[in-house]
Amino acid sequence: MSASSSINQLDPTMTAPWTRPEPLPNKPGGESNLLHRSAWVDPANPLRLEFKAWYEFPPPPGCEQVDVFLGDNESNIIASRTWTLPMSPGDYYVEIPADRLPHGEQQISFIMTNYLGVPARSFPYTVTVDKQEPVLNASSHLTFPPAVSPPDKLTARYLEQNGDEVKAGLPAYTTPRPWDRITWYWGSTPGSLEQGGVIELDDQNHSAPVTITVPGDLIRSRGDGLRYVWYQVHDRAGNPSSRSDSVELDVAATPIPRVLPHVTIKELSTTAPSGILDPLKAMNGVTVTIPSEAVIYEGEGVFVLWGEKGTPGSYRTNTPILPGSKDYHIPSEKVRYHINRTLVVGYEVIEPGVVDPHTSNPFNLRVERLTGTPAVQCDKVTGGRLSVASVPDGGVAKFTLGRWSHMGTEQFVTIVVRGLSTSNQQLDIPVVTDFPVPAAGQTIDVGQITKANLQRFKLNNQLEVRVRVSFDGKLTWQVFTSLTPTLVA
Repeated sequence: MSASSSINQLDPTMTAPWTRPEPLPNKPGGESNLLHRSAWVDPANPLRLEFKAWYEFPPPPGCEQVDVFLGDNESNIIASRTWTLPMSPGDYYVEIPADRLPHGEQQISFIMTNYLGVPARSFPYTVTVDKQEPVLNASSHLTFPPAVSPPDKLTARYLEQNGDEVKAGLPAYTTPRPWDRITWYWGSTPGSLEQGGVIELDDQNHSAPVTITVPGDLIRSRGDGLRYVWYQVHDRAGNPSSRSDSVELDVAATPIPRVLPHVTIKELSTTAPSGILDPLKAMNGVTVTIPSEAVIYEGEGVFVLWGEKGTPGSYRTNTPILPGSKDYHIPSEKVRYHINRTLVVGYEVIEPGVVDPHTSNPFNLRVERLTGTPAVQCDKVTGGRLSVASVPDGGVAKFTLGRWSHMGTEQFVTIVVRGLSTSNQQLDIPVVTDFPVPAAGQTIDVGQITKANLQRFKLNNQLEVRVRVSFDGKLTWQVFTSLTPTLVA
């Protein structure tokens, strides 16, 4: 450091200090370099002002001093520290007590007086210190609609008619600022700390009236009875307001239970909440019946649900077979998708003004595997024998499959020929894989196998032509009847 440095000049070797903890990130409309109150409020952990080391090489023994001051007034010293050289790298800091940090935007600088008694002034560092707590309105309680305020109750019906929520106005408080956070509480005792939610003001609408929206789910989850609602404001620096006055509400928000029993299916002879359906009894679909004891009010919508709504194979209808009846038709293509599967059948009631529908008790339906499936046929099989010689060189043996119940073009066929190879190993040769079923006919062509591939199998052994069909878009497969000829020369 040069001995000619002047206390009235900024010494280029004295870079600006910084704070630990560091200021909050700047936000639009907010204070610049704002210190959170936790940076200075704890007397046992005062704010640190840290410096960049000013020596490249160790100085000779001696003493040095740093005086921290605000603004341009070098006599406005708020903290000092003296070191005995040499200084360790972790010693370049001064602690500033909270009572020496004024409210507002502050320029913090320091003067370092070196071991020769020569002072050097640093560049300034600007921070904002906010010590002013938000001040609530003299009448600080939330303003709820008269329909839910005593002597009235906050009822399930009110929630049904008001979008499943209740709104409350928050009285204007002194000097709302961008990024203030309003935390509100909903509990069973005055001053309960069961938090309900947080509203953060932005830089565009921080002066606008604030409305708290309490969702019906929260109201119901906190139960019925007397409930108390209050709030508190914290500014961006974390300074808390006092607690608001509590509002007492009498809550009766638990809905009156509906009775929505499970459906019945006319093709079954059971009134139990589950059943097993033979798909051969549903060639023209099935009829789902909503029980007469179901509580459904005039003006409400009713939809029968076949399977999980929105999934493949599901069906949703609000059209009864006859106007005014409670019978609904499920088409056969929606039944066959679920062959060898289990699905849930039910109905939902749409209440006007209520977001979520009322759902009936489920009916668990198992659709059985298809019986009487056709066996695959081969044009070169005679008397249970498949002769390699019957296939011309370069030729093929062709496979066909007869029509089956609930056959549809949305289905898929996979065929594999299995047997022992000439080296006595199991050998699988695909014929068709995930083959889309063509338009319905008495028989369909389902692939072929070449003579060269047949010659890979061991003679005088049984082959198995294995057939699998998927009714549900290749999620599951049902095994059809196999063809088991003996391969001969």
